[in-house]
Amino acid sequence: MADSGITTHLLQESAIFFSATIRRLRARFSASGRDAREDVLTGPIRGELFGAEHLGERARELASMQELATAQAVRRTPLLARLEETSDILQHVHSELSAHSDVRADVGPAGDWLLDNYHVLRTHMHEVRESLPRGYYRELPILASGPLMGYPRVYEVAITLISHSEGRIASDNVNGFLSAYQEVVDLTLGELWAVPAMLRLGLIENVRRMGLRTAQRLQEIERADHAAIRIARAAEQGGLALETELVHFTNDTAALSDTFVARFLQQLRAEGGTLPAVVRLQHWIAEEALSAEEATARATQRLALTQVVMANSITSLRAIERVDWRTVVEQQSRVEAVLRDDPLGHYARMTFETRDAYRHVVERIARRTGRVESDVAQLAIDLARAARQHHGHDDRRDHVGYYLIDEGRAQLEHVTAYRPSIAEHISRWIRRHPSIVYLCGVSTLLAAALGALLWLGGEAARAAWWLVLLLGAIPATELAVTLANKLVTALTSPKPLAKLDLRTHGVPPEFRTAVVTPTLFPHVQSVHEALENLEVQFLANREDHLHFALLSDFTDAQVEAAGADDAIVAAAVAGVEALNDRYAPESRDAFFLFHRPRQWNAAEGVWMGWERKRGKLGEFNRFVLSGEHEPFSVIVGETGVLRSVRYVITLDADTMLPPDAAPTLIGAIAHPLNRAVYESARGRVVRGHGILQPRVGVSLPSAHHSAFASIFSGHPGVDPYTTAVSDVYQ
Repeated sequence: MADSGITTHLLQESAIFFSATIRRLRARFSASGRDAREDVLTGPIRGELFGAEHLGERARELASMQELATAQAVRRTPLLARLEETSDILQHVHSELSAHSDVRADVGPAGDWLLDNYHVLRTHMHEVRESLPRGYYRELPILASGPLMGYPRVYEVAITLISHSEGRIASDNVNGFLSAYQEVVDLTLGELWAVPAMLRLGLIENVRRMGLRTAQRLQEIERADHAAIRIARAAEQGGLALETELVHFTNDTAALSDTFVARFLQQLRAEGGTLPAVVRLQHWIAEEALSAEEATARATQRLALTQVVMANSITSLRAIERVDWRTVVEQQSRVEAVLRDDPLGHYARMTFETRDAYRHVVERIARRTGRVESDVAQLAIDLARAARQHHGHDDRRDHVGYYLIDEGRAQLEHVTAYRPSIAEHISRWIRRHPSIVYLCGVSTLLAAALGALLWLGGEAARAAWWLVLLLGAIPATELAVTLANKLVTALTSPKPLAKLDLRTHGVPPEFRTAVVTPTLFPHVQSVHEALENLEVQFLANREDHLHFALLSDFTDAQVEAAGADDAIVAAAVAGVEALNDRYAPESRDAFFLFHRPRQWNAAEGVWMGWERKRGKLGEFNRFVLSGEHEPFSVIVGETGVLRSVRYVITLDADTMLPPDAAPTLIGAIAHPLNRAVYESARGRVVRGHGILQPRVGVSLPSAHHSAFASIFSGHPGVDPYTTAVSDVYQ
């Protein structure tokens, strides 16, 4: 009876204690409203899933609601600061998940995604830093109101797309969303280029939040396991041990999350589910808080959502890498649409780099004048149209680029009331007076070097100053020129030539070009080598209106005709005909041979080809212009097509023409701003370019073909791409 009384007393105390416990549980769960609000802020960027039509409606609605700050006084970059914080957090989460994975703990599906793709995240974070520097970030229009006030407008565009597509980003929904948005409001060029960076930031933010959830889930599982084990062991001991452990459990300030409750009740059953006190604790938690089934369902749903968001975010980051953003920007740019109305029709046929240079000028003028970018582009088009009406046909003035990157830019700046900055004024003055700036710079540096020499030499040097200056002039000049060249290349940016994109569109008939290789034939083997090289050039640059020719001479000799001459000519003729048979059997105009006989050179005292390389090129040009073929003793190929050749690309015998280099060169010299304008009165080309000298790379083998090549090719073992033209001149 005594034992029965003690048991009844303990049960009564337990009932009183469990009533207090439930009150504490109620208080903790009543705070779930606050936790829910916090969870909204730290949950995934996720909204209602929309189809293409509703997504477009949401884009138009967003565009109509946004308000921009009139003056961007705030120069903070919160997204970039958030990115650095995210980088540290993800590194910590990755380390924690790796540690749990090493001991074969269940990190969950989202954890597996993060572990497997952490390198992808690092790559994209680096890409954001590279593509979104702080100066560029600060130029983006910012929001004046709303939950993202102070953030770039385009960031809200990006996260809205992410939220209503469940984080599934592809070129189709990006194009559709941007197109619908711009039916209401135009995005600037800077914003369009920032779209991929903003999408990356939004997706990385999702990964950050899901990574924190995954790490939190592991912590809650560990906490639940420890709590269940302690209570089960205390229940086995009974009495005060169980009461003490339950007091400790209910006083724990950690939230009773779905994951914790599900895991706690599961482990509690496994550890001591048959003990009366443990069973009653389970029942009270189920009645007043969450049942095991409800907690498990919620935890499973949360785990699945975390996995989906993590998987979609990482998959979309990979998809962003594959999107051709240059095409997306050009498709969405209102400036691009306006400039494609170029009166001359060349804008759409230009290379992307040239079109981008045009757009940058429009962007800069619009930003400094406060005008809409598309309006500035339209003004440039209007100037080109007016020139066509008032000045007649003029390829330069009729092209919109004349008013963006050429002499006509002053007209565009005048009509837009553009005022160049001080730095622009200085840069333009330097470019207008390059010789003065360069020579004065070298002279100043030379004087400084000689002055330093006298100062460092002390009294003895100053006493014999004339001797010091005489001996120090050469090394000081070398130092001054080197420093001047370094300063020029460091402080001034190159000005690339505008180009037509003939790699994509092909070489048209009006730009028909001959690729000629002046060469000497000392023996039959050299003929085979030249023909093989010619075939390689052709295969790397196959175009309908591109032709390849050998301009050949015999080597110098003491007699007019040497014994091996006939064999050399026969090998050359047979080789060129074989190439035409193989690649142009019907037209026979892909390959040509122009061979010259020897002539007596009294000054040299030998029989040789007249003027060697220069002579062959001059006589080939005369053949193209007038059909004069007397200088050549052997001509192979249907030469009628050569009479319409407009450009000639000249290669040395050991020079390679890289793949698609010929269309690139032709596209540069054929651009309306680069075409040569010859003035008879002055006897020279006054605008454009008559000759282009591209960068020349020195290959490792050719650098040692002669002493001259060894001296002037630089150090090809260290820098195989030494340039034949100085960077300062370029």
